[in-house]
Amino acid sequence: MASILNAQSSPNYRWPKLLAWLRTQGMKTDDLLVECKETPRQPSSLLFASLYPTSGPTPLTAMQMISLHLYVNRPHGSEDSLDPHYGPYISTLPRQFDSHPLTWIVRSKSGMESGGAPLLGYLPPSVHASLVKLHDRFCQDWAAVRAYLTANSYVSSKYDAYLDNIDDSTSNYAWAWLNVNTRCIYYRLKASREDPDNLTLCPILDFANHTPNGPHMTPVPSEADIWDTAPVKLIGKGFRFLSPADVSVQEGKEIFLAYGAHPNRTLFVEYGFVNKSLDEVEITEGEVDVQDVVESLILDHKSGAFVKSILEDEGYWGDWTLYCSAGSAQPSWRLITALRLHHLFVSNNTIHHSAIQPWYDVIAGTREMVSDGNELAWKESLITICDTIITKAQARLDTLKSDSDSAEERGHGWLPWMRENIRTLWREELLVTTAVKQRTLSGDNF
Repeated sequence: MASILNAQSSPNYRWPKLLAWLRTQGMKTDDLLVECKETPRQPSSLLFASLYPTSGPTPLTAMQMISLHLYVNRPHGSEDSLDPHYGPYISTLPRQFDSHPLTWIVRSKSGMESGGAPLLGYLPPSVHASLVKLHDRFCQDWAAVRAYLTANSYVSSKYDAYLDNIDDSTSNYAWAWLNVNTRCIYYRLKASREDPDNLTLCPILDFANHTPNGPHMTPVPSEADIWDTAPVKLIGKGFRFLSPADVSVQEGKEIFLAYGAHPNRTLFVEYGFVNKSLDEVEITEGEVDVQDVVESLILDHKSGAFVKSILEDEGYWGDWTLYCSAGSAQPSWRLITALRLHHLFVSNNTIHHSAIQPWYDVIAGTREMVSDGNELAWKESLITICDTIITKAQARLDTLKSDSDSAEERGHGWLPWMRENIRTLWREELLVTTAVKQRTLSGDNF
């Protein structure tokens, strides 16, 4: 029997309660091939619809509806959830997210103590920018939930205690929201594959941890996804997963999922951890967002506003990265395209639309490059960009190392681990940009 491990799992006595509850929902658990160490009916928005009607002026998204239900049924302390619908499942969820960076920013903005708040100042700019966007999403959902509770007094009257103190209620909602954001999985419920409401929480399956490269379960596409149609049944068909094709899962071994081909920046912001496969001196996989450096480069020039407008019109503004894949480091096509246009303007005091046409031809695929001189210019800028990031990364790594043994940090068991995660983020920036710089200096074509 293989086992699914969860670093934040509830005490083992809740596992039988969860199985007993799942049996009442129609799941056969007698021959279950996994166990919890330390289903068939997923808590999705469709199942919550009868509890929280979606009609009226304040309809809720799936994310908002599920997190609302967790919010008002959060267990107190070490007790079990009193929710009559999903209590045994909610009782198995993590009880706190103190180590997640969203918690740091939520609590600091509410004036509440957070052991991780000082670490916000150590984050790479691109990671901090992504965290701010995540916080914006959280705030939008929290505002929608509060508006819903205000408009639906018969619901909010049951949970007035959760709304008395706005700071505490925001913190409670952050717990609920993070449980959904870190544990939900894609599940086809709507007619469109891109519908944001195609998500669910799934008992037992959501215990599975992430692995970037190791053996893991692989989800089987549903008929709705294969044929790109709405699910035939109200909540679709059950999940199916394939075990690794090239290895066998031994008894007692952990079963993994791959959360997706995400860069460490995304894993850190969305899930609160990073892949730790980085060597100290070389890298085979990694990505660095250079938005802040390139944006300053472009906008500090007198033509910056015009360049930005063209890039926005053509869909090339932002999302500029350096990356390393299979040992080959290079700038993204979006970054190359932006730098080529920037240097068209830098090299010309006045520029007409006809002078920009070679750039348009390149993005249309009818021309290989703007000019030899333009290629040299944007590559020189790329080296400068790399030097800027390398200098900043080296300084931050030194600072993180020298500040790592504070009394405050020793009082929080997870802080040294999280500090090392941030070091990994900076180390990735250092190694990727160094590799890209070396390839550029070598005269490699991208």
